Amino acid sequence: MISLGARITRAILRAYTYPYRKNHKSLSRSIKFKNKPYRPPKNCCYEVANINGTSVEILTPANSNSNACIVQFHGGGHTQAMNGMYRKAAERLCNLTNCAVYSIDYKIGNELVYPSVHNECYSAYVGLCDDRLKDKCIIAIGDSFGANLMLSTCLKLRDENNLLPNALIVLSCFIDLAATGDSYKKNCYRDPLYSLPKNQCFECNEQFIRRKTPYCGETSPFNKLLSPAYAEYYDFPNMLIQCGEYETSASDSDMLYLKAKSAGVSATSTEYSGMWHDFQYLTPFLKESKNAWKEISRFVKSCLINMD
Repeated sequence: MISLGARITRAILRAYTYPYRKNHKSLSRSIKFKNKPYRPPKNCCYEVANINGTSVEILTPANSNSNACIVQFHGGGHTQAMNGMYRKAAERLCNLTNCAVYSIDYKIGNELVYPSVHNECYSAYVGLCDDRLKDKCIIAIGDSFGANLMLSTCLKLRDENNLLPNALIVLSCFIDLAATGDSYKKNCYRDPLYSLPKNQCFECNEQFIRRKTPYCGETSPFNKLLSPAYAEYYDFPNMLIQCGEYETSASDSDMLYLKAKSAGVSATSTEYSGMWHDFQYLTPFLKESKNAWKEISRFVKSCLINMD
């Protein structure tokens, strides 16, 4: 049973996205966030660094934990830059964990194809570890396509015998670019952001629900570094996985959880009833989102305690 606030918000989102869903347009490519000049909280120090050619925004709370940090891989389907929503998420992470947050602001563009963004994020993360994050406990967080970038980075780190983050937080992951999961059909009319209008049949429009991003280029959507749903997760750190019940891509989270558990990874997966893609970031004021953030806070604190 979801809150009244979530029901009302879901209806508003459904109405707002209807023109895009009706015409099968990508929200990440069609909707542009207003990017106002950023004013960091008074209790935080803000810095923008260049790490191996990539901009990284650093938000550090007063009296922060000097032994730990969070690295944020933001979503947006490689067409949305670091913006107010992700900065608010960084602020919330600072407040909840008392850790500095490093947000990788990778280059964006509709014309980009794999592996451009993946390589950039990997290079930025390695550069951070070689310089500013050396000997720190690192917790990485990624949402949507950002979770894809984070997991792909970790797979390369492991395969090249480099140190992985100490823990991972995976929100509404978009990691099966072949879109094979059953949630695409199950939620084809329930997802307020990506579903079909009810007058469009699933069988006639399945290609639009199981959308293939142009970012794939000539690379197979089953490539494990492009679609980490098809990777193996041995030697991975603890994971917290969250998604909304109504996401068309909810099965991506299920695939990750099953792969992680089969590899012996300590993983927790929470599906929030009636919720949608990136609800923690899009609608942090809702009861369900607050509960999700509390779970994130508990996970980070338990990781830090176990690493002391």
